[in-house]
Amino acid sequence: VIDEYLPLIRGFTQSAAGGPSPLQNLLKFKWTQSLGHRNPEVQNDAVFEIANVCTNIGLWYMKRAAKVASSNNYTDSDAKEVHTCLRTAAGIFQYVLDKVCPHLDSSKLEDWQDCTVPVLTAYKLECTAEAQEVTVARAIELKHKPDLISALAHETSKLFSDADVALRECDVMYVTKWRRYLQVKIKFYAAYARSFQGEHLLTLDKCGDSIKTLQEAQKLYKESQALCKQYENAIGNSVGEVRPARHPFFQRLGPVIDLRLQKSERENGFIYYHKIPEELPELELKATFGLAAPIQFEMPPVHPIFTEEAYKEFTVNKTAPPKISGSDTDDLPPVKETDITGGHKEYR
Repeated sequence: VIDEYLPLIRGFTQSAAGGPSPLQNLLKFKWTQSLGHRNPEVQNDAVFEIANVCTNIGLWYMKRAAKVASSNNYTDSDAKEVHTCLRTAAGIFQYVLDKVCPHLDSSKLEDWQDCTVPVLTAYKLECTAEAQEVTVARAIELKHKPDLISALAHETSKLFSDADVALRECDVMYVTKWRRYLQVKIKFYAAYARSFQGEHLLTLDKCGDSIKTLQEAQKLYKESQALCKQYENAIGNSVGEVRPARHPFFQRLGPVIDLRLQKSERENGFIYYHKIPEELPELELKATFGLAAPIQFEMPPVHPIFTEEAYKEFTVNKTAPPKISGSDTDDLPPVKETDITGGHKEYR
């Protein structure tokens, strides 16, 4: 349906010759927002329609990834699909940012609404980061080198941090819960990065640096636990009853850090006798491979029915754009959606 609709609606924004379409303001479009109430935003603008349609396709891919990830029998093919879905979503959000947003009237939109630069940027970065989470989990499962896993986790933490920064100036009523989720992930992957860095430093006989690094990992993990509680109590929209602290991937990290720290302290007491440095060792700044990137989205061309002759048949100059009345912004009933958690409420 989407493949059929997008070429048709493009005919309302772009003429057959490539210029503006005379039909752009002919119809009225309504869209509710992913972060707000049920009152729709209403505009006489086909560009607004394309922006929202594409954004919601991206949101569908995010939900598809969440549904697959919540499977009780999660397989390698499932992981690949989750990775692809998230990168596809990121590419769609990037397309709307680059190609559609510049043609929207930003004065008609609040900073927390879907088709704004801050929200689209945050969605794109979050999807990229979550795709990279799949890579990190895979690297851990296959027991790749600790320095590689540390670098990947560090890059993942930075992506979540950039997404959080994008929302910093938005209305706190709508983005607080989302930001707390991102902040949990920032601290969590920073702790993962330090944990594997500490393991790597011990293999290099840098026991003092290892202990310092693992102490930092412990601190970061405790901060992520505190943020989990703040997230659960925060105001704002979220997907289902999410409990990040109950996720097995989250729960495993704390004991792993403790064991690694105990090992480094034990080895230091028996063999190395290194002084614990005051300064933290620097993290690997850039992973050499394994980084996720958005999949480029290509908008289909204008439908061939939109010829110059077809446009001449419209009496647009004699037709006033439809008026937007108060009833247009009344609450819309929520769409009934299938449970994407698969019964596992701790999954986002």
